Amino acid sequence: MINTKTLNKLQFFDILNDVGKFCVSSIARQKMSAIYPAKDFEEAERLIAETKQGFDLFQYETSFDLSVDDVSETCALARVGSCLSMKQLLQVMRALRTARYLQTALFADYGIDISLLQAKAYALYNDKQLEDDIDFAIISDEEMNDKASDDLFAIRKRIKGINADIKQKLQSYTKNSEISKYLQDTIVTMRGDRYVIPVKQEFKSFVSGIVHDQSATGATLFVEPMAIVQLNNSLREAMLEERAEIQRILQAFTDRISPVAEQIAIAVDTVSDIDVIFAKVKYAIENKCTLPLLNNKGIIDIKKARHPLLDKRKVVPVSVKLGKDYDVIVITGPNTGGKTVTLKTIGLMCAMAMAGLFVPCSEDSSVSFFEDILCDIGDEQSIEQNLSTFSGHICNLRDILNICKAGHLVLIDEVGAGTEPNEGSALALAITEFLRKSGAKCVLTTHYGALKEYSLTTERVENASMEFDLQTLAPTYRLIMGVPGSSNAIAIASKLGLRNDVIEYAKNNVSEEKIAFERVLQHADDIRKEYETKLAELGEEYKQLQAEKEKTAKLNGSLQNEREKLLAGSREEAKKIVAKAKEEAQAIVGELKGILSKDVVADKDLFQARNLAKRLDAIQIDQPEEEDEIVFTGDKVVFDKLKAGDTVYSQKLGVQVTVVEIRGKNRIKVRCGGINTEVSADDLYYSVVEQNRSKKRSFGHSQPKTQINTRNLSNEINVIGKTVDDAIMTVDEFIDSAVMAGLKQIWVIHGMGTGRLRAGLHEHFRHHPNVAEFRLGTYGEGESGVTVVTLK
Repeated sequence: MINTKTLNKLQFFDILNDVGKFCVSSIARQKMSAIYPAKDFEEAERLIAETKQGFDLFQYETSFDLSVDDVSETCALARVGSCLSMKQLLQVMRALRTARYLQTALFADYGIDISLLQAKAYALYNDKQLEDDIDFAIISDEEMNDKASDDLFAIRKRIKGINADIKQKLQSYTKNSEISKYLQDTIVTMRGDRYVIPVKQEFKSFVSGIVHDQSATGATLFVEPMAIVQLNNSLREAMLEERAEIQRILQAFTDRISPVAEQIAIAVDTVSDIDVIFAKVKYAIENKCTLPLLNNKGIIDIKKARHPLLDKRKVVPVSVKLGKDYDVIVITGPNTGGKTVTLKTIGLMCAMAMAGLFVPCSEDSSVSFFEDILCDIGDEQSIEQNLSTFSGHICNLRDILNICKAGHLVLIDEVGAGTEPNEGSALALAITEFLRKSGAKCVLTTHYGALKEYSLTTERVENASMEFDLQTLAPTYRLIMGVPGSSNAIAIASKLGLRNDVIEYAKNNVSEEKIAFERVLQHADDIRKEYETKLAELGEEYKQLQAEKEKTAKLNGSLQNEREKLLAGSREEAKKIVAKAKEEAQAIVGELKGILSKDVVADKDLFQARNLAKRLDAIQIDQPEEEDEIVFTGDKVVFDKLKAGDTVYSQKLGVQVTVVEIRGKNRIKVRCGGINTEVSADDLYYSVVEQNRSKKRSFGHSQPKTQINTRNLSNEINVIGKTVDDAIMTVDEFIDSAVMAGLKQIWVIHGMGTGRLRAGLHEHFRHHPNVAEFRLGTYGEGESGVTVVTLK
């Protein structure tokens, strides 16, 4: 478990304070302030999963009533039978109502997984009858409904009557001219629940009654006239009865609550737990936090992380990788460059995730669960313990080195600082090497050049630096992985106005090795910046290419739609032309039959018939046939990416097919036309281009032989001379092939003959599962010698 001191240094509790502002109830705020990161990986996974489910739920519903009072003490009183007050009963009523509303909301079907929240919802005890009864009976913290019980209603009705009688009698006193002259004022008031009238001190003997009080000056006595003493007594008795009845009602409610008091307390506790989860969600939405990928392997890969306590409009995000290729990061760079903030950010991201909080990073950021986070950040000087800054750091490091191990995260700011540079550098090297061998994941900051060199030459140790702009002599607060940085102390001192002669003297006293090393670092940094510039340019080019690609795809889609519209129009127009031609041909044939049916055919009839025949010969139109797909295939399909509904090309079948079901690599169910079959993944290819070609069908005086060239399959079959059974068998095989090829219509040539073959086929077509309808051919199609079959 991470200790409180570490969490304070990471400002974890400041984060909780910000999250707590989103809690609805005070109970939830108290719980939020007491949260600690999870003690084990399973608990951390559960906490982050609860927040994720809450986040997903908030995409559909956000108006949850979570307002509850702390009824733990109230429930404890109810359990022992101690009568609850009206205020306490109203708190219980609100708790029951909130629990009921929340349970209903959580069990609604949103089509998403909220099973962890629903598991909590089972603990939301509710009793609508009890809730409604309290709501009806109790009007406010101090007022009960007249109709809370029949007895209470009757008592209060009696009280109203007595009050009316008393007021009537007292008014007779105040309005009586003989008595009113003895009164200080013509008003009726009360003293000790009894009605009285104000009588002047000097006339007290003129008004018979009981004195209950006098004014501060003694000039006025408050007298209860003898005439209303009995009425006041009756009123007093009725009020005592009212109080007793109210107490009885309150006790009755208490007795109903007592057996379920524990369940009500648990329900309120559960509501506050859900309030905490939803507060985490609201904080994540408000601060644009994302779901972290949690692991227990010590791997951290946070992308564009922002310290959540800094202004998100100004903070410079950092990206850090740790635990996969290296276990130790040594961060160098100038003072005030952001090294300490980076350390805190890394530790805070892990602690937040372990507490079930989303983190302010880019999506797909990974953080690890750590058994403990150990840190030495900030000044540990203590006057009380007589410790210097250096001694304070050493004491911290002593404690860290004594317990650190695999599964821990260690964060040390300015390792080995605060003492003589040579000894401090040697100490820093020794500490870093010990931490590397301990198995812990470590992030250290330093100014020591020896640690930079160590990081360049030691396995599983990586350099990082806080970027510094030499042009403006100011830090950029960007973390650069893989490159050690320079402290730039002399440059910063110069910018801050230190005397030039002092600056020059300092430069002359820097060792040649130091200067050479800094030049190498500067050269490496220049190369990095050049690389980043080119990478940014390539990124922009890539974005432009993607935009062009999307634009082209949209244009192609528009062209394809227009093409389909034109083709559809052409087909419709062709159908109209064909229909008109058929109609005209049938009319001519009808005239010819009329002429030939005459008993005597005259010369003029023959002349007319010849003209009609010429007109019939002249009828010839071109009609676009059903389009034949020309499929160009691409690569073989990737089996893992194949899914039902994909349209691909089958080499075995020679046509495009639609994937229906994937039963295995060698058992892929596909549909071709109206037929389902199975193929293997090796037989399937991506279809990259589809084109169409049209054919012409001619109608004339001779019988046509119409070919629909779909994979070279004819659309007609000749069964003349076959028996009915043989013909049916042959036609069935042909229909199966036609359906497989995607043909919509076929011509069955059976001849005229005796008509038995035609009748047998027609009877078979009536019950055939793949036949939609059939008809005899028209003129030019073979008339009664041909049956035109439309397939499903």
